[in-house]
Amino acid sequence: MEASYNSRCPAVKRLFREAKELHEAAEEYFAQPLDDNLFEWHFTVRGPADSEFDGGVYHGRIIMPADYPMKPPNIIFLTPNGRFETSKKICLSISGHHPETWQPSWSIRTALLAIIGFMPTPANGTIGSLDYTASERAKLAKKSLEYQCPQCGCVSALLKERTSDNKELQEEAREVMGKVTVTVKAESKEGNEGTAGASVEFDSFISSSSSIDDSPVSVSQANEEISVKTDLSSPSEPSFNKGTESNTPQATSQATLPGNSAPSSSSQVPTVDQTPEILMEGVATHNHVRDPVSNPGYLYNLVLSSAIFLFIGLVVRRIFLLEGDTSEELDDVLL
Repeated sequence: MEASYNSRCPAVKRLFREAKELHEAAEEYFAQPLDDNLFEWHFTVRGPADSEFDGGVYHGRIIMPADYPMKPPNIIFLTPNGRFETSKKICLSISGHHPETWQPSWSIRTALLAIIGFMPTPANGTIGSLDYTASERAKLAKKSLEYQCPQCGCVSALLKERTSDNKELQEEAREVMGKVTVTVKAESKEGNEGTAGASVEFDSFISSSSSIDDSPVSVSQANEEISVKTDLSSPSEPSFNKGTESNTPQATSQATLPGNSAPSSSSQVPTVDQTPEILMEGVATHNHVRDPVSNPGYLYNLVLSSAIFLFIGLVVRRIFLLEGDTSEELDDVLL
């Protein structure tokens, strides 16, 4: 089979190495690729001791991606067991449903140990999970010994006979499951922190977009804030409200003016007469709009109006000349 695959492919090299490592069956697990397909493996695991799966032997498929081990495999159970659905891709941290938690250092043996460790855990409504009662799972465990795989034959004969309780391997399976679970929780925690950070940034943005902060501010700070908002708004409309003095924004804390003492702990609202003075220092006045240097549009409108009036005068002069009037009389009329 090795001659039919590219030996330079990283996935092929990794799968051949793992096939050699798992060539001999153990008491608790066994897995090997199909004779005609290196990327489809069949696995067999024994039910964990001290659980309703004890005594059962469960068989399934492992579908490898083309870029393994950079992406996780898909795991499908073939033997009814009461914990995972059959002929359906199950959702585990080591399966294709969670590529974000998969680590390339994990192997097929890691997946087998994780499957053993996850079998006694609650289903929690995940994809491909079942929540049968303990008695139903015990019945399926006894019935699993009769399962026949079309490719592998009797699955109960694939494993070595259990000579001990294999507490060390069971403990290793729980450790692998714990590592995988910690990885999922870490990923979820990072995602939640990112969402919380985005929420905090959004709240900060909304808070900074208000007219004047609730904290004590000086006149210069208020002028800088209003000036920035005026520059960001459209040139034709200032950022403050138009209309009467009741519509103008008011500061919610006392401003520190030159010569005055520091504000007290109790905030005071400034009168309406103080607010326009603060606003007008950062907003263009009507005299600024008429300045042709700072407002080139005003100069353009002035030149255009002058040209229009000149054209109208020439037309009127032409009409008077056609009617026989002298140029002196026309100049008197125009003047």
